[in-house]
Amino acid sequence: MLQNNLGEKIRLLRKSQGLTQEQLAEKIGIDNKHLSRIEKGKHMPTYHILKKLALVLNFDVYEIDDLSATDIKQPDKNYTKALHILNSAKNDAERKYYLEALQIAQKGLKIGATEQN
Repeated sequence: MLQNNLGEKIRLLRKSQGLTQEQLAEKIGIDNKHLSRIEKGKHMPTYHILKKLALVLNFDVYEIDDLSATDIKQPDKNYTKALHILNSAKNDAERKYYLEALQIAQKGLKIGATEQN
């Protein structure tokens, strides 16, 4: 069952934040193959890794058992693409540039939608 599958919950939380396995693995300091095995339910994370996952993915370690798939809000496709762009930045300066570009694009989309109405 999904509600009891820790790996599936971790995968859904990772995707809800627009992170790839490689990005999340790097943030928590493990190999992406190890993260893949955790997400597939082949390995259980140690408490130390689970704490890092909780910090990065913003969930409470002690409430993970009560978390279900419906509790994990999946972002729309545009939001996911924007997160992917931001997460692809190689440094803070590049990330700031991408963020500014995305904000300008978002304003343009809102203006275009208003003009059509």
